[in-house]
Amino acid sequence: MVNPGDYLPSDEDIDVEMLDSDTELSKVVAAPRKSPVSYDSDSDFEALPAKRKPAASKRGGRGRGRGRGRGGATRSTAKAVAAATPTEGSEIEGEDAFDAPAPKARRGRPRKVVDDSEKPKPKRGRKKAAANEDEDNFEAPVAKGKARQMTLDEIDATPKVLTFDPVHNAELAQTYPDPYWKELLSEPTDGGRIDLIDEDHPLELLPYTMTDQMALTGMALSPDGTMLATFGSSGNVHIWDTDTFACLVTLRDRAEPNIDEFFVGQFTPNSEYLVVGGKLKDRKRWSEADEDNHILACPLKVFNVVTGEVVARLDGHSEEILCVKSVVYKGENYFVTTSQDGYIRRWHMDSSWIVLKDSTEIADGITCMVFTVSFIPTTGNRYFIASTDDHLTLMDLERCKIVQRFDPIYSSYCDCGKFIELLEQPVYQALRPSIAAADVAETDEGCAIKSEDSVAASTMATAQQPPEPSGLHAYFVTRGVELLDAENNTVSSRPNTCTLHRLVYPTEPDGKFVLQEIRRYHHDEYMSNSWLIRIASNGRYILAPTLNGQVFVFNIATGQVTGILRDHDTIEVRDCKFHPTKNLLFTCSDDGTVKVYRSTTRPAQAVATTSGVTMEGVVTDEQVEDPESPKTAAVSPLALIKDGIETMVVGEIAPVSAEPTSAIPQPDDVMSAE
Repeated sequence: MVNPGDYLPSDEDIDVEMLDSDTELSKVVAAPRKSPVSYDSDSDFEALPAKRKPAASKRGGRGRGRGRGRGGATRSTAKAVAAATPTEGSEIEGEDAFDAPAPKARRGRPRKVVDDSEKPKPKRGRKKAAANEDEDNFEAPVAKGKARQMTLDEIDATPKVLTFDPVHNAELAQTYPDPYWKELLSEPTDGGRIDLIDEDHPLELLPYTMTDQMALTGMALSPDGTMLATFGSSGNVHIWDTDTFACLVTLRDRAEPNIDEFFVGQFTPNSEYLVVGGKLKDRKRWSEADEDNHILACPLKVFNVVTGEVVARLDGHSEEILCVKSVVYKGENYFVTTSQDGYIRRWHMDSSWIVLKDSTEIADGITCMVFTVSFIPTTGNRYFIASTDDHLTLMDLERCKIVQRFDPIYSSYCDCGKFIELLEQPVYQALRPSIAAADVAETDEGCAIKSEDSVAASTMATAQQPPEPSGLHAYFVTRGVELLDAENNTVSSRPNTCTLHRLVYPTEPDGKFVLQEIRRYHHDEYMSNSWLIRIASNGRYILAPTLNGQVFVFNIATGQVTGILRDHDTIEVRDCKFHPTKNLLFTCSDDGTVKVYRSTTRPAQAVATTSGVTMEGVVTDEQVEDPESPKTAAVSPLALIKDGIETMVVGEIAPVSAEPTSAIPQPDDVMSAE
């Protein structure tokens, strides 16, 4: 409404004002909008409502710290959360305004932010020649933006570093044998290791119980198989005799002022030392993000098995250590560790395994978490595959470089992978288990399609069976965790599986490795959507622990479930081990116990153990000598421990009674956890 006396613009003024408004509108539409544009109420145009960005999806299964809580997010999820969070200074108004959830602080590799202001600015102009420069030797400056071209002689003289050379690899493998990838180091003998697990050859639970007062996260066998070490949340490392199942010694860093939790460990080749890693928590500080004590930089600790002392402490990782391997490469000793900080470190040790020469971080840039490593067969221990985030990465130990990345296997992360030596060729499976359970039916031979039309194309693997490789190849098994994307992000719509792969080596210099998926192993009751669970294999079966106290036995060749162990409490089973020479199988769980099994198919040969109990088929070290086992000193660490177990000072240590019992020993019978 125009009031009397108001100024009325002329037609010319109106045209100019409209032209300016159109021009302004074009600028607004064309320019990228970092925040909603606001206009005055008198403007002829209204601002478009702010567009809602998609919220980030949740990743993982039952995750951190013994399987309670959500799984860790991968980098793609972190990007989605950052995209859904408004930038500082921006506002969202109108009907579509919403409160974006603040991303929960998570640990892992931090993003590298590059500040342009810190970059050195190039100087302008050409470089001035020195005043006393000889005119005859004067070299004209190179034009800006152009580099001097190399001559043909210089190009021919430049040595080219090959990523993988088949000829050099064959020489390396012949000179330096690599037994570190094998699950079992010796050939089976009469009364030896477990071979068959099925209805005709069931596993029997032995009446021995090895316990800790808190969760047990991992186990390690000594190279000669005489000792079993267990690692857990109590900060203790128990070493058990695999003949009597008695606790020989308990290792603990009593000089550590903070809280130790050990996840993994491994004996050195001579069994004299045990290197362990895990989590170190601040005793006086709490972390809301982790719902636990604040996590400090986590060191690698080396214990003397006989004296119980910490003889070396290696600092380098900022978060939990998830895997440790001791390996000899070209006659030099190394530890290889992985961590939740996203890095892999190579620790170069001296001949004694306790003095650090140098530590090198393997160059990466995108990995959030690294779980396990397994060395590739017949490569002289130079190359290994690491389980990184949701895929596998092939790395070079000598150059500390990434050689190749493979496609993702699981929707959340792949936390375990290892090479195996097959005893029976598997039947190829061209179909992955469907995302929808109704699409796949369980048969005697594994997974079969109910309806071809009901299966999405995304569930199909390669349409044809990959050709048999003519050159070097090896078999690799993995397990992983799927994305929580169903029932309000509480369960996964994808079934948990274990996967058998075949790694085909390149036949040409600098060729590519090929990772072929052979088949997947699945059962309706197999629930393993929890982190830090490790599988095992004897070449014929895969032992696959679950989050509800079970261990599934999958036949590698057929995919059938030939057995299920249900002796742990309904909580995560973390690790399982086949004994390399004895008829024994070990499993450990968050319930704080180690279960011991044997096969009932061995010859009925009564063997008297030191506890006076008759056990069929269990062969002692005096009866079987493994020629391929690593040679120890004249007096083994086990003998030294047994000789001095009553006088050796490692704190207050009392050996656990080896009397058979079906009940779990009381706390007075086991090592006390401080």
